[in-house]
Amino acid sequence: MTGMKQISNVTDPERRGRTSTSAPIQVEHFQNLTHLTVKDCKRLRYIFSPTIARNLPQLVWLNISDCEELEQIIEKDQTPSQHHLQRICFPKLSWIRIFNCENLKCLFPITLAHGGLQNLFQLFLQRVSKLEQVFEGDESNVSKDEEKVIHLPRLAELYLCILPNLVSFSPVGYHFVFPSLINLHLKGCPNVTTRFSIDSKQSVHAKTQASQSVDEIIVEESAAAQETAWPIGSDIWWRKGKY
Repeated sequence: MTGMKQISNVTDPERRGRTSTSAPIQVEHFQNLTHLTVKDCKRLRYIFSPTIARNLPQLVWLNISDCEELEQIIEKDQTPSQHHLQRICFPKLSWIRIFNCENLKCLFPITLAHGGLQNLFQLFLQRVSKLEQVFEGDESNVSKDEEKVIHLPRLAELYLCILPNLVSFSPVGYHFVFPSLINLHLKGCPNVTTRFSIDSKQSVHAKTQASQSVDEIIVEESAAAQETAWPIGSDIWWRKGKY
């Protein structure tokens, strides 16, 4: 397994006449894994255990589709241990594609976005009907008066399509900046409260904020005079240089 580079077309054993399982994919050595495709695993609940997620330094491509019971990409760590001190990071992950996984409620914890996805190039989420947040986190840890800014420096393509329960891109108080974004496509996300905008340098911003008073909105609009924002909850089809 030490030379393994790619796992493709992982399917539910039940479809091959074996005993069904709800356990995650079991592979002992993931250090050299670059591509992972998971399809039609009807009873799979999560893709990676926390231990495996901390040992994927070469992962470049993650493609998951038609996994009806998938609840988490990374299983939440229920056992306190010294491993909590080791942050999960996917230093080479460039492509994420999730399609038709109706039970998934979030993609990753917000902690992973803090420097853990610096090479992410494309994020594609479509027909994930129960998805509520792309990045999930504890909003109680964010001060109302202090915005947390996160850069995804290489993200070039962001597609959020047919996500009827999507509420926000991130928890309240977070501000994502995508300086390299070329394509932004939001469609069928009527409940999203995150505000998407572009600044004078053509960088795209995604801000999730709590409900504001009229005075707060006036101050914010004055500060953001150099930005052009799309109406919250609207469909967006934007390509850099063609807005």
